[in-house]
Amino acid sequence: MLRLFLGINIFILLLRFVYIFVSPFDLSPEEAQYWDWSRHLDLSYYSKPPLIAYLNWLSTHIFGNTEFAVRFWAALFAFLSALLVYKVVRDFFKDEALAFWLGLLPHLFVGFNALAFVFTTDTPLFFFWGLSFLLLLKAVEGERLKDWLLLGVSGGLGFLAKYSMVFFFPLGVFYIWIKKPRLFKTVKPYLATVLALLFTLPVVYWNYKHGWVSFKHVLGLSGIEKKGHFPYWKGFWNFLVSQMALLGFGFFFYLLWGWVKNFTPKGKLFPFALFSFYPYLVFQLLALKKFVYGNWAGFAYFTGGILAGYYYIRSFKRLLPISVFVASLSAFLSAVAFYPPLIDKLHLTKVLPPKKDPTRVMVGWEDLGRFVSRYYNPKRDFIFSNLYQISAEMAFYVKGNPQTYVFNYYQRMNQYDLWEVKNFDLFTRWLEGENIPPQEVFRWEELKGKNGIFVTYFPTPPRRIMDSFQRLVWTKKFAVYWRGEPIYTYYIHYLEGFKGNYNPIIRGY
Repeated sequence: MLRLFLGINIFILLLRFVYIFVSPFDLSPEEAQYWDWSRHLDLSYYSKPPLIAYLNWLSTHIFGNTEFAVRFWAALFAFLSALLVYKVVRDFFKDEALAFWLGLLPHLFVGFNALAFVFTTDTPLFFFWGLSFLLLLKAVEGERLKDWLLLGVSGGLGFLAKYSMVFFFPLGVFYIWIKKPRLFKTVKPYLATVLALLFTLPVVYWNYKHGWVSFKHVLGLSGIEKKGHFPYWKGFWNFLVSQMALLGFGFFFYLLWGWVKNFTPKGKLFPFALFSFYPYLVFQLLALKKFVYGNWAGFAYFTGGILAGYYYIRSFKRLLPISVFVASLSAFLSAVAFYPPLIDKLHLTKVLPPKKDPTRVMVGWEDLGRFVSRYYNPKRDFIFSNLYQISAEMAFYVKGNPQTYVFNYYQRMNQYDLWEVKNFDLFTRWLEGENIPPQEVFRWEELKGKNGIFVTYFPTPPRRIMDSFQRLVWTKKFAVYWRGEPIYTYYIHYLEGFKGNYNPIIRGY
């Protein structure tokens, strides 16, 4: 059965590779940003740890600066994650047939298919969360030193993928305490912990040198320091629906049943409930205070997906009509995610209009980059935006992959701000309100005298940006269409003679 399983997954992997070339989607703004990070290798970055930049650096040095080079990793990690599900299920249940079906089931999940195509930090996190879960089970069961050391490495790599990996530590400690508390009297769990912590040191050092900006950013995203409406019921229900969508809606109810059945350590599948329910619960409760993105809890569905799949397979024949409907609905939603115009062909446009289609953020960038390329002269001009998302996309899609810039204007800090800083201590004093000339804080001298191509949503450049140039030469408009309707309008302003004195306005972390 393993050979058949491998054969099917290799075939799906090849289909995913082909889809990268025929997909209607450009890189998402986050994908473009992480690609741009790979051109500036560092110990860490403003909002995320460095693993994704290192992976992009490796693949782009093999395949060039192409969409395939970026998304290659998404398809590969999905393939490896499916194999990992097979391994976890076979080891835990001692049932190869069950492992076969549960290993294939994620390919029906909308969230899994998104991870398999869009390469963000969630993709490697999902894999290393699953790998760490497998190694924890093996380490506790067999008590072999090798498994504990591998667990430390996997946990460390997971941290380098995304900070959410820290959820694994308290859950792992609790699992050991429930399963075999005597292990805390041995050195093995502590060796795994120390080994994992070693992977965090470069990130900690980088943050020490940069005013702990990553931690301030995460704290800002958590909403802990902000005063807002509580309870925020709209955010609560939006997050809940997003989690249902990740599992194709129907499978989410099997997951709920799995959580109920295995809520206590007496449950047969308690480890799967433990490593999925509590991360989900944290974000679901956080959604009562602030808007929470649906992908934030995505890593929990490695174990959550197995739990849902187990009860789905167990009840498949008994609830055959429902089982077929659940699988069909999830497959249909995945098909729509891969090709949203399918909605229009089925005359369901009102259900998901183009302007509310979440995939709209991945269209129009290549065309916009080609349009800007007509006017860009690297010897004379530089390209910038007030938004890092636009700057990252232009860096990828403008001919020659130029270094682009962000003139921050009432936005939170981003990685581009840090690249533009001369001295971080001076930057910190400037952020705190000290009256320091921007020329002393930012690396504007290399751009002084050049002309700026300002790509933005603003029909007219803000006065603050206009005043840092000699004059506005021309403005051109570029409309992006998706599924036959206009969804975005960009404005390209050609500004002559940068004075080198732009003073950004940065609002928070």
